[in-house]
Amino acid sequence: MLDRDEITRSLTGAWHLFLDRPDAMRYFDLSVEGFWRSFRAIVLLLPAYILSTLAERVITLANTPVGGEQDATAFFLDSAIGLGVDWIALPVLLALAARPLGIQRTYAAFIVARNWASVIALVPYGIIGLLVIVGVVDIEVANILMLVALMLVLRYNFLVARRALDVGIGFAVGIVVLDLAVSLTIALSLDSVFAGQAG
Repeated sequence: MLDRDEITRSLTGAWHLFLDRPDAMRYFDLSVEGFWRSFRAIVLLLPAYILSTLAERVITLANTPVGGEQDATAFFLDSAIGLGVDWIALPVLLALAARPLGIQRTYAAFIVARNWASVIALVPYGIIGLLVIVGVVDIEVANILMLVALMLVLRYNFLVARRALDVGIGFAVGIVVLDLAVSLTIALSLDSVFAGQAG
């Protein structure tokens, strides 16, 4: 498992990336072992992901006619599988394309930074999810907050790509677009698979 020192150091690096500080990458363990351990960071983002998923369920039920809602088990299975597939999809795609794209030297560093940055990136969604669940904000406000959070996360992903891959603006934007496209494709594909699971 991850030890406390590595978690603290890596999340510090992830926060420095959010602030666009040039020293950010020095906080990460970029060894082979550090690369594989960074995938364990998924455990740290689970609380925020669960909150945002529960809020999504609340919003979905509020916007769905009675009798047309997706079965709860299917909904949460959809979300769980989506998280797992999304967590590894981009790393696999970029591993296959690293040499043609000319990023084989910085690929591992990017994945390490991306994995740890994901923990911070999900925090706003978790907070919004909690506000929805306890009824502090209504659905319209939640949707606006989610859009703002998305803009922040896209900017964050751009900074991670630019710093970790050591590439230009256009290339970094392309990585962000690819990441978003992969996530949307996975989500839509799983939604279609589970669409028939209605209550």
